[in-house]
Amino acid sequence: MEFNIMPYIGVGKIHLGMTSDEVQTALNSKAEKFRKFDDDECETDSFEWCHVFYKKSGVCEAIELFAPAFVIFNGEYLIGKSFSKVKDFVSQFDEKLQIDESGFTSLKLGFGVYAPFAESEPLEPVEGVIVFEKDYYN
Repeated sequence: MEFNIMPYIGVGKIHLGMTSDEVQTALNSKAEKFRKFDDDECETDSFEWCHVFYKKSGVCEAIELFAPAFVIFNGEYLIGKSFSKVKDFVSQFDEKLQIDESGFTSLKLGFGVYAPFAESEPLEPVEGVIVFEKDYYN
């Protein structure tokens, strides 16, 4: 399934601000519910290709995607490409990427990538992408 990133709107058919029922309808798929972390206040929807996170009000605040999803930003696939190539590509649109040992976050574009060994092995592939609402990391 292909998912085009729309900064601060969503990804593919999933839009930030949707309810769990709306997400399941948009994806035509039933979610399994779980709590990703012990202290999570809200359940997360789990699908084969993504996890959808909700805030107390019951609306989507972030979407975390992974294979077999095909995640696209500005015409380029992100998952499966080397962290180095993805970082170089995205930095054309945001010179202030917040880079750490396992990926980067773009507050300007509203998404980040996960590559477990980004710092030590930059040629290793991106394994995940998170798309989030404004102030998600504040």
